This record gives sequence, structure tokens and C-alpha cells, in this order.
Amino acid sequence: MGVPARLTLWQAVRQTWLAHPDWTVTDHLAWLDGEGYDTATADGAPADLIGRWLAAHRCAASLSWLADHGRVYAILGADLLIVFDDADSAGDVLTVLRVAQVPAEVHVFDAAGWNEVARLVRAVNPDLVIRDSRPGTVSGRS
Repeated sequence: MGVPARLTLWQAVRQTWLAHPDWTVTDHLAWLDGEGYDTATADGAPADLIGRWLAAHRCAASLSWLADHGRVYAILGADLLIVFDDADSAGDVLTVLRVAQVPAEVHVFDAAGWNEVARLVRAVNPDLVIRDSRPGTVSGRS
């Protein structure tokens, strides 16, 4: 019976990124060093290469969201606020906005308090367009 092949340097970075999305370049380099990976074999400065790889993958990757338990997911991009009741739909739209290089922010709210948040948002920014994609809701220009 054989031994599983060792991951390549980039496979190892991807695996640690999936397990620890909050890790910095320094964290990845320390882990690789601790596991005996020779980062000197990379074609360029390892910190720069890993930093660029992480930036590219964080930009285009779907987010890992917590399970839905009465949450409202609000994505703010440009002059539009899009509201979802499920994390997957919000993650899909966020990915599309990031790939299109539209600056976007994600905010997660308790569903019970969302109406108060929406009222405050409308009061502060009456020109903001709110698109509420949740079933049975009304959306439009606030």
C-alpha cells in the first residue's frame, strides 16, 4: 500500500487558505516552513507570490457563510443596497460585484432588527436604491 503524494506548494497554500481564510502571508509562510516546504523553489519572492495569490483568490472566491438562522444579508455596492434572506444568494452577488471590480460591503443583520436598520438607512440616505429580494417584501428607491 502506497503513501499519499505530498501536496505541491500551491496546493498546500490553497488547503491552508480554505481551512484558515483569515491567515496572513506571514501565517502561510510560517506554516509552510514548519511543514518542511522549500519556498525558495518558488519563481520569485515567496511572500510576494503568496500575497498576490491570496489577493486574487480572496477577490474571486465565494464566501463561506454561517448557516441561515433568521439573518438578513445586505450587500452595499455603489448606490444600491441588495437584501437577501439566504447566504448563498448574497455570496453569489458579492462574487459578481467583486469580479466586476465594484466596491461592495457585506453586512449581516438579525432578521428581527432589519426593519429598524432599513428605516435608519432610508432616513440617512434617501437616494439609495434598496432591492429586497426576500419573498413577500417590497423594494425600490427609498
